[in-house]
Amino acid sequence: MIPILASGPLLGKQQVRAATQVPKTAHKSSSKASPKSAMAKATGPEIVVTSLKALPPPSGSPSQGDPWQKFFTFALTTPQTAGTPSEGRSVLLVANPPLEKPARRNCPAQVPAVVIDLDNGSTPFDPEHLPRASDTVAAGLAKLRNSGIVVLWISDLAASRAAEVSQALRTSGLDPMGEDQLLLIRSPMDRKQLLRDDANEDVCVVAVAGDRRSDFDELFDYLRHPEQALGLDAMLDKGWFIVPPLEGVATLAGQ
Repeated sequence: MIPILASGPLLGKQQVRAATQVPKTAHKSSSKASPKSAMAKATGPEIVVTSLKALPPPSGSPSQGDPWQKFFTFALTTPQTAGTPSEGRSVLLVANPPLEKPARRNCPAQVPAVVIDLDNGSTPFDPEHLPRASDTVAAGLAKLRNSGIVVLWISDLAASRAAEVSQALRTSGLDPMGEDQLLLIRSPMDRKQLLRDDANEDVCVVAVAGDRRSDFDELFDYLRHPEQALGLDAMLDKGWFIVPPLEGVATLAGQ
């Protein structure tokens, strides 16, 4: 059974359809040149006076560089989420993976899920100091849930503190309805690696967010020569996402 300690059942997978908008057909240009266009050819480009008093903002989404948005976008568009779960591959690695190339676990279950690490580096999460979530992060989490993706929060905290963690997530706006599940330490012999691997038996972990590489696999804590694991960097932004500690999420408010 999945080591879930908070309230809320696993969500079933829902079919999601994306609405597309057909662009309007451009107006056909007249073959007859106007006096202004003829003058422009003779004297150079036409100067048009507008009422603008400042340059418009640069093109492109303002959240393109936001690691949280990369995480949400990947989770929402991965094959297991988009309706083709036949690939059945988790973003969690097999035990003792080859360092030159990622070897991923199979997914016995077809329910997609994401894992978000609550701890700040090696410091366990403090439920009393979780700030209000930004609108963008809260909205991204809501999209995951509405798409049938299970949200799992993981921490080195003991399972006895599940109620505190759950309340902090509610108050912060990260889980306002208390729908998400918690992966917390169940015994002195337990480790976050075991929590992730056990969870993958009941859901298919399609993306993981954390503030360091060992939030994706504990092998990064034991490497004598980290450069030997450069082959695993292929997973970064393709299932593994380095995001700011949640204590810093509030600084994104209003974006």
